[in-house]
Amino acid sequence: MKIKEYYKEKEYIHYSNCHEDFDLLSSYLKVGDRKILSVASALDNSLGFLARGDVTVEAFDYNIAQVYLCRLKKAAIAELDREEFLEFIGVIGGDSLGFYEKISPFLDEATKKYFDEHIFLVKDIKLVHAGRFEYYLRTFSQKVLPLVASKKHIKEFAESEDIEEQKRIYGKYIDNLRLKFLFKIFFSEAVMKRLGRDKEFFKYNKGSLSESLKKRFDKGVSGVVNGTNPYINYTLTGNYKALPFYLREENYYKIKENIGNIEIHYAAMDEMLASGKYDFINLSDVFEYLPQSSMSDYTEKLKASLNENGRVAFWNMLNTRRLDLERINDESDLLKDKAFFYKDFLVYEK
Repeated sequence: MKIKEYYKEKEYIHYSNCHEDFDLLSSYLKVGDRKILSVASALDNSLGFLARGDVTVEAFDYNIAQVYLCRLKKAAIAELDREEFLEFIGVIGGDSLGFYEKISPFLDEATKKYFDEHIFLVKDIKLVHAGRFEYYLRTFSQKVLPLVASKKHIKEFAESEDIEEQKRIYGKYIDNLRLKFLFKIFFSEAVMKRLGRDKEFFKYNKGSLSESLKKRFDKGVSGVVNGTNPYINYTLTGNYKALPFYLREENYYKIKENIGNIEIHYAAMDEMLASGKYDFINLSDVFEYLPQSSMSDYTEKLKASLNENGRVAFWNMLNTRRLDLERINDESDLLKDKAFFYKDFLVYEK
């Protein structure tokens, strides 16, 4: 099966990686927090919480293909060492299919059936690239950026570990008229709908997507070193050199040790909010897809779902969404947010 045909299926993987900065997110987790609710997506950030060891995580998603991906990742971490896992998902080369065969006996029937039927995602595409959004970003790195600058300058820019040198390379070799023109086209709402995200995700969007993202990209590469930034790494090169939190050596084996402390649910947000009380809730950018009129209702639902002094965190990309709770962070967080896509990162406390 060709990957474009796969994305026409009713149930496909939208995201094979999380694109929110877990280092920033987890900085608001308090010492006494024990129970966490988290949007699953590709599970990366939900797994990250397990590195602390004394928490339980309820991860949820309403897209069943995402749930299958999360169950597969959980089983793989339980059975594989770090090097094997990196080979399995495709961050480095290796026998992905062989590792899948090792893991498959530990999968539930539905997850095994899904990946047996879509084994090309494991064997050929590789799981780290399986999401539609990742396909979109890799198209940018493989087809668009080569029209902007030389491989040498893109590599130097992507791997830079000095912010001043990074800004020099960007200003002199990367941020030219071709980048401005191609950025405007490629990151337009029309192209992103066609290649990267479902049309329904843009239902409430206002303003120019490409213009907003270009400003954030400029700001991001001026404030955060690319060489240690996994999110810009993937955007520029189509893979990770700097690794997300859960894949770093100092975190992976802690997560592996505590992998039994995470449960993955095929469920909607409302169902999970009504199911228990939590110390910390990570909602990714879920409010991006909901109307402003729903925010007062979700304020009340979150108040009911949070323990006293519990916190909820989420991002805004284009839409402005706020809760009627006490916000405990400010705009300075955006200066250190390694994921340049977002215009807001918000943390509230009950």
